[in-house]
Amino acid sequence: MKIVFLDETTVTLNDIDFSPLQCLGEYIGYDNSTIEQTLERAVDADIVIVNKVLITKHILEELNNLKLIAVIATGYNNVDIQAAGNKNIRVCNVTGYAATTVPQHTFGLILNLATKAYQYHTDVAAGKWQQASSFTLLTYPTFELAGKTIGIIGFGVIGRGVAKIAEGFGMKVLAYDISEIKNSQYKKSDLDVLLRNSDVITIHCPLTEKTKNLIEEKAISKMKKTAILINTARGGIVDEQALADALNSGRLAGAGVDVLTKEPPKEGNILLSAKNIIVTPHSAWSTVQARQRLVDETAANIKAFIEGQPRNIVV
Repeated sequence: MKIVFLDETTVTLNDIDFSPLQCLGEYIGYDNSTIEQTLERAVDADIVIVNKVLITKHILEELNNLKLIAVIATGYNNVDIQAAGNKNIRVCNVTGYAATTVPQHTFGLILNLATKAYQYHTDVAAGKWQQASSFTLLTYPTFELAGKTIGIIGFGVIGRGVAKIAEGFGMKVLAYDISEIKNSQYKKSDLDVLLRNSDVITIHCPLTEKTKNLIEEKAISKMKKTAILINTARGGIVDEQALADALNSGRLAGAGVDVLTKEPPKEGNILLSAKNIIVTPHSAWSTVQARQRLVDETAANIKAFIEGQPRNIVV
């Protein structure tokens, strides 16, 4: 069984053990692959592993040995699912691997915005504390999370992880999901109620036609001026122009985003120069533990497929 991983560098900093994959067959790993290289490298593969490499209809038409596409991620929009199904090629993915990692990053952003640690660090590096007339710098208004309300949009595994951390800080939780919320102490809140009453709003839902630009100018106008917005889900859920305008005008107190509509932002992005925002480079998922889980779960998916008991099948 020939197994080809087309973009290994998307999951490793030379700190990941690939042996669970390597022991499953004839394994070849590539740092990354262009469309042309994908055809060349996967032409006789039985199984292809991809994170973000595109597997298009054109490519699938040329891969006659291919039996399984193992997406080493949760999202699989880089694979033409319909074309794969038409050729009886199975596609699997990995879910839940960042169940603790993304909530941790989310609160890293929240805490930075609440304490202004990122701004104070910049000031200290610039020598402002050294020049102070007092023992401290009191440059920015900060606030406690205790007693504040956090609104969580998308109440799956990650959203519930955020709620658990919020409880530890003594925050009140409002939860919203497009589906009913089951097996939780929290009931589904009306989205308008969440937007109007939350001090922190954090997004953890997938990007779909229903959630595209869910947070736009009208939604932002309902939020408190003192509120902060966090997005570690997908860039297209937030209207970036509306968010930038709100931050620059003081209509919103702050934001932390880990995702943009186009990644990487080679042509720039309006949020990169907005006021009171922290931007991280789609790294919320990327702890070493989460990346190892990705590899281990992908290996389990492939092993199950080889043994005739496929799991985590998308199509």
